[in-house]
Amino acid sequence: MDIRSLRYFIAVYEERSLSAAAKRCFVAQPSISTTVSQLEDDLDTKLFVRHSKGVSPTDSGSQLYPHACKMVSDLSAMRSLFTDTPVPLALSISLTPFLSGALISQVIKTMLDEVHGLTLKLVDESESADLRFTCQRYTNEEDVFYPLWEDDYVIAMPLDHWLADFPSLSIKQIDKQPFISRTPCDILESWNYLMQKQELTTDVRAQVKTEEYALDLVAAGLGISLIPEHSSRGRSDLFLRPLNDVKLKRVVGLAHKKERSFPAHLINTILAAKQQLLVNKSAPENRLA
Repeated sequence: MDIRSLRYFIAVYEERSLSAAAKRCFVAQPSISTTVSQLEDDLDTKLFVRHSKGVSPTDSGSQLYPHACKMVSDLSAMRSLFTDTPVPLALSISLTPFLSGALISQVIKTMLDEVHGLTLKLVDESESADLRFTCQRYTNEEDVFYPLWEDDYVIAMPLDHWLADFPSLSIKQIDKQPFISRTPCDILESWNYLMQKQELTTDVRAQVKTEEYALDLVAAGLGISLIPEHSSRGRSDLFLRPLNDVKLKRVVGLAHKKERSFPAHLINTILAAKQQLLVNKSAPENRLA
């Protein structure tokens, strides 16, 4: 095992294709295939499953990936000790408006703190960008997706709402309640399907585009709303209640096109940001109970 084999492994993992990884690394495909096979022999485990559309990582491959990124990043950092200035890296990142600004800010801060010479330009989701904050369901086979956190959907309600007396709610208790709807909403189709399946309806009083507007209207007493739990952190003007018979969630992360490659230390920093978010997520919330 050497750094070159780990670089090839990272390329295959991110591209999900031996041929695409070969193009990215400027080598022939047999070199990539042979190196990965040797790495599997060295570690005595299968790293990828080959299929007609490319390859998929096994559990062992997914487990190795962050360690490989760290080792390659550490080597790059060692080399940078003997250079006068860090190599500048300018990236653009698009932001989906309905995601938690607080969590996105934490990730961006980690990237800027840890990647020397990095400058970021934040753009709207309609603009092209090197990286994009998005939900997993909005990615496709052409993307590489790095999950950062999961959002559990809960019901937000005014402090004096009668549903606040319940520690958790059934979806049937939402029937005919004054409701603040959001569009776009990444789980809207699933929510509508569940409501229709149980022949339930809501009394939609307003339809807004962002979670912040929805929460403001909830706090003002106009109705309840289905909101990702992270988006309401820090607010003391409303209550949150989980649904006990429905599980709705979204996976949020950074995505980019497979043909776009990035320095290993940047990817490693993104993975490190995920670990920090997991630590912060375990902090107690004062309005969910």
